[in-house]
Amino acid sequence: MNPRTSPIVSLLLGLLCGSALAQDVGPVVGHVDRHTAHLLLRHGEVEGRYRLHLASETAPAVEPVEAAARAEGDFVARFEVRGLQPDTLYRYRIDRLEGVVETAVAEGEDLSFRTASAERRGGDVTLCFTSCVDIETNPMWDDVAVLGPDLLLLMGDTPYIDSSDLGVARRRHREFLAMQGLADLARSIPTVGTWDDHDFGRNNGNGRNMAGGKHATRQAFVEYRAHDRYGTGEEGVFHGIDLGMIEVFLLDPRTFAQTGPSPVDPRQPTCFGEAQWEWLAASLRASEAPFKVLAQGAIWQDKKNGETDDLFTYWYERDALLDLVEREGIGGVVLLGGDIHVSRHLVHRQRVGYDLHDFVVSPGHERTITGLDVFHPDLAWSLVEGRQFLSLRASDGPGGPTLTARFQQAGGRVNRVVQLTLDELTPRRGEGLERDLRAWWDFEEGLAGRGPLANHLPAVPSHPDLVQQDPQRGWALRLDRAQEQFLRVAGNPLDDNSAAHSLALWMRPETLPAHGTEERMFLLESTAERQPSGASAWHLSLGLRAANDPSQVNLELHTHTLWPAAAPEAAPTAHSQGGFACLLDRSELEGWTHLACTFDSTSWRLYVDGAPRAEHRLPVPGPASEFGGLVIGGHRAGAGRNLDGWIDDLALWARALEPEEVHSLARGGR
Repeated sequence: MNPRTSPIVSLLLGLLCGSALAQDVGPVVGHVDRHTAHLLLRHGEVEGRYRLHLASETAPAVEPVEAAARAEGDFVARFEVRGLQPDTLYRYRIDRLEGVVETAVAEGEDLSFRTASAERRGGDVTLCFTSCVDIETNPMWDDVAVLGPDLLLLMGDTPYIDSSDLGVARRRHREFLAMQGLADLARSIPTVGTWDDHDFGRNNGNGRNMAGGKHATRQAFVEYRAHDRYGTGEEGVFHGIDLGMIEVFLLDPRTFAQTGPSPVDPRQPTCFGEAQWEWLAASLRASEAPFKVLAQGAIWQDKKNGETDDLFTYWYERDALLDLVEREGIGGVVLLGGDIHVSRHLVHRQRVGYDLHDFVVSPGHERTITGLDVFHPDLAWSLVEGRQFLSLRASDGPGGPTLTARFQQAGGRVNRVVQLTLDELTPRRGEGLERDLRAWWDFEEGLAGRGPLANHLPAVPSHPDLVQQDPQRGWALRLDRAQEQFLRVAGNPLDDNSAAHSLALWMRPETLPAHGTEERMFLLESTAERQPSGASAWHLSLGLRAANDPSQVNLELHTHTLWPAAAPEAAPTAHSQGGFACLLDRSELEGWTHLACTFDSTSWRLYVDGAPRAEHRLPVPGPASEFGGLVIGGHRAGAGRNLDGWIDDLALWARALEPEEVHSLARGGR
């Protein structure tokens, strides 16, 4: 509260926030691990000293801890207690010291906390996450209280500040933590968090456009969050907390964004900054928790609204992080974000050697944004409603550790439940051609494919009886151009913004594009969404067209890739590149022919019958742009420019195959 505010205004603001005196904050229990606890208290605008007393019925006595409230710290007294016992309930009291006299300023049966368990297995830990919360009466806090979580995480825009004025930031934090419901929770439930753009100081804020104000908003954040660390100690607010069965890494995608080159690609601007990147990589490698939550206020995918405060903008850092998880075999990882006023659940199939679950929880208030509930090929569920929070419960049982996510709402509503076993979140890479295989359709059992994504990529025929028997290869896909036949795959077989992948297939055209015509016959094209569409999204586009030489045909490739941002604080964009020509003698396509193409973000390589035939260097290197599905045997819109002939053994990998692997496929390897 600003000291110049009148007593009447102070009282009214306090009542609105659920507290008779809004300048009083706490006590707030913050970071609590196995052996330490951090608490804070603001008892009016008065300097002084306070003493924290702890007691436990099962653990040795703990020496009282003192802390000072000073004007330069907005009169917040901050306590750090060490030497605690794991998984132990402690009750506490805070006294004000006036000479040798102690006067209790915080006491009661509700003042307690439990330290974290040291057990990696056999435990039961519940976390609650929310983001985008206004300073107002909110019944959501009552539902959180019913769960009695081991940790409450405030994931940004908690509170809304939208100012770099230190006085404004302090006041908003005070009012937020004094809200009825949240204030009651924080007296006994460890409460920590990170920030997003509005508590960082401005909408779509980053380290560059908030260079002159982020130090003030950080100061207020540090004063009103009882954490064990705040970023580097000088910048940022990233930190982690280990609760035995779950370790949470609370990331800061704001402070360092756009302030220098990325530690993973110096040609691009950073999001996390070098110090945070090194901390996160080292902490993930060292984590022994079965489940690991990478949590931030921003979302991990593209908001698609022109703003640049998502991890799609910094895809190279996002993907380098996920590649590290996959490369080093780190199991049990899930993603969490907020910000967009929509709750969503995405499943990035086999992204890190297992399915990567991506939870977005927002908003905690009532203001939703329907326009941000956008298509994503990995989207499994979404809900555009307010008063939402997410609970994550890690527990152990006869089947091993499980992680249960529940999207919940005020009033006791549970909107979605996702239960994951640790076994499901354990990486498995496969060997040989099975390594990073995503899907393979050999058509021996109809349209059912094999590979880890086969069950998630339904193949839908445009006409009945497209799988027929060929005398040479057995069951295969037979497409009649005159009837505009094709096969649709409703889903994304590759990583989002895939940096490397491969395609292989056998084909036998019945006819080829006639010389001197503009006829085109597509082997396949990717689609913008799960349905056929004319929208530009041809990252995978391979087709046949007439060449200038009547004895030849052009195996033409087009692609869509991400181009880097053209200026600071701009978003990357998707652009088409190609067509790239590969001329084949028509005689080469008179029987069954094996085709393969590999992509590594710098070039496409084409192979015919196992031999390299063309290398198409991309004028602008970059990973794949988003796409939502495939049309096999036709143009991305489905009907029109369809193949007339056969396709068999169509397969996709999430890596660039080696030349000897392509050669093996052409020799009949499977």
